[in-house]
Amino acid sequence: MYLIKPLLASLAIAFTCGDPRIITPDFRAVNFAREIRGRRLNGSVIREIEVDSEGLCQLKCVEESSCVSYNFGSRTNKKFKCQLSDSDRFTDFRNFTKDNEFLYRGMMSDCEVNSFLCAKKEICVPNYKNNTAECKCRSASGYTGKPCEAQSCQQLLKDGVTSSGVYTINPDGGKQIQVLCDMATDGGGWTVFQRRLDGSVDFDRDWKTYKDGFGNLIGEFWLGNDNLHLLTAADDVMLRVDLEDFEGSITYAKYATFNVTDEAENYTLTLGGYTGEAGDSFTSHNDNQFSTKDRDNDQSATYHCARENQGGGWWFDNPQCVKCNLNGLYNDTSGRTGVNWRAFRGAYYSLKRSEMKIKPKDQ
Repeated sequence: MYLIKPLLASLAIAFTCGDPRIITPDFRAVNFAREIRGRRLNGSVIREIEVDSEGLCQLKCVEESSCVSYNFGSRTNKKFKCQLSDSDRFTDFRNFTKDNEFLYRGMMSDCEVNSFLCAKKEICVPNYKNNTAECKCRSASGYTGKPCEAQSCQQLLKDGVTSSGVYTINPDGGKQIQVLCDMATDGGGWTVFQRRLDGSVDFDRDWKTYKDGFGNLIGEFWLGNDNLHLLTAADDVMLRVDLEDFEGSITYAKYATFNVTDEAENYTLTLGGYTGEAGDSFTSHNDNQFSTKDRDNDQSATYHCARENQGGGWWFDNPQCVKCNLNGLYNDTSGRTGVNWRAFRGAYYSLKRSEMKIKPKDQ
């Protein structure tokens, strides 16, 4: 940060019995804010010197073009420590800590004015050069973007949103996504990216449709491969798959690792660490690229799994194409082309319901 500052006309230095002491002079003329005692800004100190008074410390800050705040105190050898900083308590809020031996004082800015208010998950970031300020999301708070938005359904849950439903999140601070949040299952906070319920949506779609997403978030849908990559790139996530057959049996599978690359790598799947009750029918699909009826990326040299199976887009395996395919033909029992999880009900059973959902690990 750089600032053109005026020179001080005079600075008062107070002494008691020959010893310097911390004083509180009036620095309003040079636009310094009020001191904050018992606090110190760490991590951005550009210079540390010894001075006789706070006034001299402030003068050194004025003379240093990149200084916007300072820590003053902790007397040794009849001198005070003066730590000049090129940051402030707003921008570097995580390093603004308690220290009873110091006081902190920053340059006056819009952020120091009580009427300049930011939202709960935002911080005020001063611009000293232009004498302005703006609100930005706290980068470590689980919020991002502008306006400040939750990065995941898990973050919404932590902030008290307990009802499942459709919400807007912003995984990387750029693109807003409307998602279905499951706040009830297995601790809640799950972002659902695939759902089959009743066969009302055709999942036998082309590459671009799977890339962009399709369906209805309150019904059946695929969130989109671009969105799926965005969600898994923004966080280390785990996957949960919920399944139900037409006889009312319900089961699940969980994977500790789940990631989907971008379109340049054909949305290659990485997953592992199975636990659950459904049986592991997905790990064999690990490291496969996504295929659709108009884009053959499976490992078979002679068979186009997505087209021949009429089973929608999926990470098809070789040589049998699938041990699971939750985007298959709904209620189809003529072959291995249905909504299938082989370890649960076998290769020829088409399931009634499926949901695939993710959430960040260790939160």
